[in-house]
Amino acid sequence: MFTPLPTPQEMAHWDRLTIEEFGLTGKILMENASRDALHVLKKDFGPLKNKSALVFAGSGNNGGDGFALARHLVNHGVKTLILHAKHQHEYTEDSAYHLNLALTMGIPCYYLPNYELDHLPKIDLIVDALLGTGFSGQLRPETQRWIKSINRLGASSYVVSLDIPSGLDGSTGEPRPIAVQATATVTFEEAKLGLFLPPANRYVGKLFVGKIGIPKHIKEAHPTMHVALDANICQLLHTPSPTMHKGDGGHLLILGGSAGLTGAPLLAARAAYRSGAGLVTLASPSQLHTASAFPEVMTLGLGQTSAWDATCFEELREHLPRFSAVVFGPGLGRTPGAAEFVRAYVQHPHHTTLYDADALYHLAQHQDLLSHLDSRAVLTPHPGEMGTFFHVSSTDINLARASYARKFTTAHNVILVLKGAATIIASPEPPLAISPFCSPNLAIAGSGDVLSGMIGTLLAQGYPPLTAAQLGVYWHGYTGMLLARDFPYRGNTPLEIADYLPLALKEWKHAHCS
Repeated sequence: MFTPLPTPQEMAHWDRLTIEEFGLTGKILMENASRDALHVLKKDFGPLKNKSALVFAGSGNNGGDGFALARHLVNHGVKTLILHAKHQHEYTEDSAYHLNLALTMGIPCYYLPNYELDHLPKIDLIVDALLGTGFSGQLRPETQRWIKSINRLGASSYVVSLDIPSGLDGSTGEPRPIAVQATATVTFEEAKLGLFLPPANRYVGKLFVGKIGIPKHIKEAHPTMHVALDANICQLLHTPSPTMHKGDGGHLLILGGSAGLTGAPLLAARAAYRSGAGLVTLASPSQLHTASAFPEVMTLGLGQTSAWDATCFEELREHLPRFSAVVFGPGLGRTPGAAEFVRAYVQHPHHTTLYDADALYHLAQHQDLLSHLDSRAVLTPHPGEMGTFFHVSSTDINLARASYARKFTTAHNVILVLKGAATIIASPEPPLAISPFCSPNLAIAGSGDVLSGMIGTLLAQGYPPLTAAQLGVYWHGYTGMLLARDFPYRGNTPLEIADYLPLALKEWKHAHCS
């Protein structure tokens, strides 16, 4: 259900414990890594015999992985050349061991800084073993030149990066300032956090995870602070009972809508039904016309006008107990009256409430209200909305998404869904979960309203708030992937996202939970 995403520091800790306490040597771990890389090449690159390979080996352990892989390539009939980043006598310990084995086999090895890379003939396979996940900071000019050469050669070659494309930061996925653009990346034991984050997408290529022998008990005793949502999370979804009635599907209340913004709550309502809600009620100011083409959506008029104000809450309050959960905010508007309504609501909220859209805007403008939220509250900001809480830009948020999410949940003891590519789901306690999906088909106005309706339905059906958020985010992302098959160049509407939800759930469960 959850796949560990170690930071470079966490991975190094696992390595150290495996070597020092468990007794598996670094030489063996390197050997295992190289064999996993060879297995991927056989499967993804194709037949190796009579092909050519150029191995760029760095000065650390990543270079040692490259030396070991070079040996296997030669044994499979590949004409292989090694370019090493430091002098042979300067390599030590495990890397020196695998370099010496390569030399014993007679594999040609040359000192990379002195090697002419501009006029090489076409090479079938480039092995990037320059820098591993331990790299941080900025690339040296010399290393940048080597990476540029790899990318130039890679225009007509298959490029495999070992553990991580050289130049990427293993924690953030950011190039520093450039990185190898791999055809495939074989990462070892678990995908590192940086590989899973959006900045890394254009560099990683196909991502393969090779197990190198880190004992399970070490990983369980030292869990990672970040995990990826796995397709098997669908095992947490209940199967509908043949005898269920509409009440079992939950009764969701959606609070929202204002002049010019009546579509947002209706999209949330549509998504709620498409994700299995038994009943959905939309509450808006009484004179606001929210009637729609969705006859299944019930309405509740509040107040005497078409605008929100504090009196709307007085009318709502007596009705709140009959609802299973509340989605608060789609299309609410940013008027002073809406702010009054938000203040009145959060002081006497429904015990299971998801805050979205303009409700978040008002919470950010009046952050004293956050103290009224309890641990069951779910907040679903996009980066711009998140930025208003911290008085920074959406760009600032996206450069440190996990950090901001952790700060917010720790400070306010709530569940947070930070939307966007690789959506983050965070609670006050680790781990922080990350969606595996980066779907352009979901990058459309109204997509967030659909997500709020989905999570609201899961809350109404009794799922714990964190579980509801995780299931909703994965389901939403999976739907985006399904839409991409029919709309490969986007063009789908948010209503179509909602309408694809049952089909996506059917395929998801059939593929992973049947």
